[in-house]
Amino acid sequence: MKTCTHFARLMKDRAGNFGIMTAVAIPVLMGAAGIAIDLTRVIEEKTHLQAAADAATLAAASAMSEEGSMSETEAEKLMMDFYIAQAAQTINTSDMTEEEKAAALEELRRNAEAMATSTVTSSTAASYDIRLKASYDVPLSGLTALLGFDKMTIGVESQSASGREGNALSMYLALDESGSMAWDTTTINSAQPTKLVATDQKEKYSCPTKHNPNKMCERTVYKEVPNYLTKMASLKAAAAVMFEELDKADPNKELIRIGATSYTHETKTEEKMAWGTDEVADYVDDLPNVPAGGTDASGAMDNAFKALKNATATEKTAHDGKGNTSFERFIVLMTDGEMTGYSANWNKTLDDKVRATCKLAKDDGIKIYAIAFMAPTKGKQLLEACSSGEDDYYYEPNNMTQLVQSFGEIARKAAKTGTRLTN
Repeated sequence: MKTCTHFARLMKDRAGNFGIMTAVAIPVLMGAAGIAIDLTRVIEEKTHLQAAADAATLAAASAMSEEGSMSETEAEKLMMDFYIAQAAQTINTSDMTEEEKAAALEELRRNAEAMATSTVTSSTAASYDIRLKASYDVPLSGLTALLGFDKMTIGVESQSASGREGNALSMYLALDESGSMAWDTTTINSAQPTKLVATDQKEKYSCPTKHNPNKMCERTVYKEVPNYLTKMASLKAAAAVMFEELDKADPNKELIRIGATSYTHETKTEEKMAWGTDEVADYVDDLPNVPAGGTDASGAMDNAFKALKNATATEKTAHDGKGNTSFERFIVLMTDGEMTGYSANWNKTLDDKVRATCKLAKDDGIKIYAIAFMAPTKGKQLLEACSSGEDDYYYEPNNMTQLVQSFGEIARKAAKTGTRLTN
């Protein structure tokens, strides 16, 4: 009977309940805190992994489009190596041991699948589909392990596409070689970063002779300054990139014809339209490294319009001979100044003349890419008006890098080659 009484008292006794509940709740609360911390980390890891996958597929797609001859196996290896290099940044900077890092990198590679597919429709046209699927086990903290979870698997997918459409075209370059093209840009010449220039200072030095052992002579003091690339050097580098892109799109010289005229206040000798880029590349390379003169693009634009307008049978006959049933026509107009003629002042008559030719060309169906390279306001306004559209056809580069990018992009747009992320 006494035993039953003790048991009844024990059942009614609430002392110590808080301690028991706390003991039960602490692991749950700590686990919840661990999940919150680990979830943030998992999201960051997935974002990093997705960026690595996107960069890898874009790199492979670009490489296949640019080289043309890259095999699917080579593209898949390039994609995988690029992905591992990008995704491994977090691992390489962690406090893992070298053995743990090696194991983690091997896991990255083992859990990634790369696939490249090329579809060739002709000798100059092809499309490329690049895909990457990857996963990674993110280790969780000890707090989350209290709930029985020691890792969380994240997965990403990326797809990019590129193509070479083999677009038949005729292009004419109207290029500025006025005196201001000899001016410096803000880009330092990496091959020769500095140069010596004379100062106004003079210094004396000993120059003894037989009859005057104490003779002193005087010479100019020189100082070392940054060696910036000129605008003309930048133009030549940018044009070379354009020609390289066009050559990739037309390796057999049967799709692209190109000509050019440079100008100061005078219109220079024209480089006639021809297949491929060889002749016009030599023409640009021969432009004076230290140009001189004013600015008047009207004559160069007249040459461009005459070469490409519909009434000119030469281009149609040339393309027909290569089996190009249709082709696009482009003018690339570039200046670093405003229309001044042989003076230092803007000339409205010349400006209006260039605008009129631009309008005639656009009305004729010719598309105009306009590049205002470090140009003043009047020059920018003219080229923006001449372009076939501010968003896609007008460029305003302010340094050599941007100029190179502009010329390269124009070539890819005209030749219809490109790379895009599709996922």
